[in-house]
Amino acid sequence: MNLEPHDGVNSFEVPGTQDFVADLIERVGNIFAAPEYTPPMLPTVAIELLHVARYPDINLNHIARLVAADPMLAGRVMSLVQSPAYAGKVPIRSLNQAVFRIGLNSLRDLVVQAALNMRLFTTQGYTTTMERVRLHSIATAHISRIIVRNMDKPHSVDEDCEIAFLDGLLHDVGIAATLIVIDDLYAGQQRPHLEAIWPAIHAVHESAGRLLARIWDLPNDLTQLIGHHHDLQQNQTIDTRIARLHFAEHIAAKLGRSIVPARPGNGRAQALDQIQNKQLNAAYKALKLNRETTMTMLTQSQEALGGFR
Repeated sequence: MNLEPHDGVNSFEVPGTQDFVADLIERVGNIFAAPEYTPPMLPTVAIELLHVARYPDINLNHIARLVAADPMLAGRVMSLVQSPAYAGKVPIRSLNQAVFRIGLNSLRDLVVQAALNMRLFTTQGYTTTMERVRLHSIATAHISRIIVRNMDKPHSVDEDCEIAFLDGLLHDVGIAATLIVIDDLYAGQQRPHLEAIWPAIHAVHESAGRLLARIWDLPNDLTQLIGHHHDLQQNQTIDTRIARLHFAEHIAAKLGRSIVPARPGNGRAQALDQIQNKQLNAAYKALKLNRETTMTMLTQSQEALGGFR
């Protein structure tokens, strides 16, 4: 069954046998473990912005200069700030204006999103799937923020929103990294279909994401979430951040932003990319949601995703 168009690459069906999957997991794991492994790197400004909490007195003009030093990144940021979400009476015409208009936290989100789009969510053989990973990650980030805004919150709404956004945006970087490695393994050959390699991706993507997070020197709590985002229960209690992430992914799937597109009547295809009902129900209860709030979140998410790609 073909789950990946491959954009012109003539692929053949590799049987999804246990031996094939085990061999692929070992080969991919060896690449990640090798000292010479070179992951896609985030630009310096993205790393600095991810650690902005460490530098409360950071100079906004300094950040604008860092962004300006990377022309492709600067161009992407300027494109993103033209979206309706950041619209104002006066158009944004410079990076300095962008920084002061949208604030440091929002700029961080835009810079990290732009950097991922340019440097991580790209590959030769699995272009369609990688694009869906990108769109899924962006959707989950915005939906996670919407969930926070609709919950009864004992803490800072703004702080929780920014944490939720980065959780959603970065949680599946391990899938992107693993796709790149597998694509390189089959360079010059016919690539296996997504269904054949997905068990291997599923097996290694959390550890791959954790490796990237450590190489990028991400904050420890974010690194831990990336490396364990399928583990809803932590130390015999429900992890609220993971519960929020799971429910955001559920809404994303409802709105057509899952990694594998849903196909009616084909449960096998859908099973490659979905939150299990047991986990979803546990997340729903942990977040203390109700039908009215859930419908509000769904409507707001649908509206928000119309302005982001």
